[in-house]
Amino acid sequence: MKKCQLRSSVLLMVLSFLFSVSWATSLSTSSSGDLISCLQSNSNNVTAISQLIFSPVNASFLPIWQVAVQNTRFLKPSTPRPSVIVTPMEETLIKTCVYCAKKHGYEIRIRSGGHDYEGLSYTADVPFVMLDFTNMRSIDVDVAKRTAWVQAGATLGELYYKISRETDTLYFPAGVCPTVGVGGYMGGGGYGNLLRKYGTAADNVLDARFMDVDGNILDRKSMGEDLFWAIRGGGSSSFGIVLAWKLSLVPVPKKVTVFILNKTLEQGATEIFHKYQYVAPNIDRNLHIRTQVFAEYIGNTTKKTIRIMFEGIYQGTTDTLLPLLYRKFPELGVTREICEEIRMVQSTLVFWGLPSSTPTEILTNRSAIAKLNNKSKSDYTRAPIPIRGLKKIWRKLIQNDESALLMINPFGGRMADFSETAIPYPHRAGVLLQILKTVNFNGQPSDTTPTSLRRIAWLRSLDALMTPYVSNNPREAYSNYNDLDLGVGSTNYQEASVWGERYWKRDNFKKLIRIKAKVDPHNFFRRPQTEAGTCLQNRNCLRTVSSGTGTALGGSGSNFYFYETDTRWIPAGSGSDTGYPEPAVNRNRAKELIPDFLTLVVLGFLIFILTKRKKNTPTP
Repeated sequence: MKKCQLRSSVLLMVLSFLFSVSWATSLSTSSSGDLISCLQSNSNNVTAISQLIFSPVNASFLPIWQVAVQNTRFLKPSTPRPSVIVTPMEETLIKTCVYCAKKHGYEIRIRSGGHDYEGLSYTADVPFVMLDFTNMRSIDVDVAKRTAWVQAGATLGELYYKISRETDTLYFPAGVCPTVGVGGYMGGGGYGNLLRKYGTAADNVLDARFMDVDGNILDRKSMGEDLFWAIRGGGSSSFGIVLAWKLSLVPVPKKVTVFILNKTLEQGATEIFHKYQYVAPNIDRNLHIRTQVFAEYIGNTTKKTIRIMFEGIYQGTTDTLLPLLYRKFPELGVTREICEEIRMVQSTLVFWGLPSSTPTEILTNRSAIAKLNNKSKSDYTRAPIPIRGLKKIWRKLIQNDESALLMINPFGGRMADFSETAIPYPHRAGVLLQILKTVNFNGQPSDTTPTSLRRIAWLRSLDALMTPYVSNNPREAYSNYNDLDLGVGSTNYQEASVWGERYWKRDNFKKLIRIKAKVDPHNFFRRPQTEAGTCLQNRNCLRTVSSGTGTALGGSGSNFYFYETDTRWIPAGSGSDTGYPEPAVNRNRAKELIPDFLTLVVLGFLIFILTKRKKNTPTP
């Protein structure tokens, strides 16, 4: 009996292994030859295009994929990789890629800088093509018009460096991580040290060069205001491909003032931070004070404390800053000795942890900045966290193994001037702080080791502990800090709203779904947490207004209706069923998966037989 059980177990293990290998192969390397042939046959220069397309058999494939994986927890061998990587140098290849991917049943992932928090710009659980924009990074600055055209593959660091080479009195209000790609960053809103004076990065986008699902290249005028609204904060890659952004550059003084100081619990950090919540969002909008909160050991002892780093940047001189802080926030203790007057571009270096004397050329070096290895979550507060709440959070941080960090930015100022619906990014008036909570996996080979899993569990428990102190109905989250823990369901609005309303709030999310249905009716541009996601293929998904036997998508004035009793999009008022057909199953891809399906059937049958044999075998 034991020998029989052993043989059965071994057989099951072998069959399971063969099936998993077969299935993984179908996802990562499934017959990319059809796609490559399509790309080549639709190109005018096969020799040139062969140098821009990489499949897993190419020696350059893995290095190209790895170089912009900015979160190293996705470098593990089990991470699904693209079937093909395309690195276009011109727009015609992008159009060809969209055409061929649709024809042969591949999804597309678009990578600009590779900073997607869940790796969604370079990995997927289905066969996909990765469009890597690293070769499309030109930047054209017009100082006289205070504008810049920036291709999607450029980084923020490259943008800042280019501006600083032209002028010291203009800048762009975006983040301080220089390796973040411009393409996806604007698509989520984007914020930085100038948000209290100039709003989000997306608030300062003037125009875009955009490719839709049919390969048409559009600008703001030709795409229309609805789509232009959607791509500035609503996740641009859900609607098509942003090729370039036209940005409004904002005035800054030739010199700004920066300061950094630290406070521990023993130095009154709790009380100072408590007041910070009242002061930082309401003080002069020329001043931005970011904080970083973490636990550390006290000297060589085994006792821990909390350290809060206050990092300030002021659009003016030290002589103007100090009287302001003495009046509004004397407890912080900023002195002239810790203030430094530097160029705006140098402040970006300081906020990334580098000395202000570092040559600014480093901003263009994509490999000079250490990559992250972490898991993160975001929150917004609309009321100050009471001291008792802060103490609970501090205790939780102290329980951690020094792998955690809170990064906190105050809002207010210009952010309160915009309505929640000005662009999809809704976190406006009333928001006091934005909080990024993160744990790192430094020293761990992957995010699945016992230590890494313990850290992830700790992060989720911190997230739960903070529930009473952050925004609610919905509990707001930042879409550029995407978090799949929030959910990925999209077969109906109730499922999708769990994450969608947290990122964009209800009115914006519903509008994004309506626009998505109009510009990409077959849901070609999709990934987890895409507006509507697979619900475009579910006729019960988007019901927002009921009328008779059908459901109007978007109510009065909507361009499309989606009827519960039908399977197609119908132009409003057409009175016919000649609308956009429901997305068809890709037959080529289905054929490729038939062997895997048959393997699964055989495996299930063998398990059934072996289980039945075990039951019928008499016990010795």
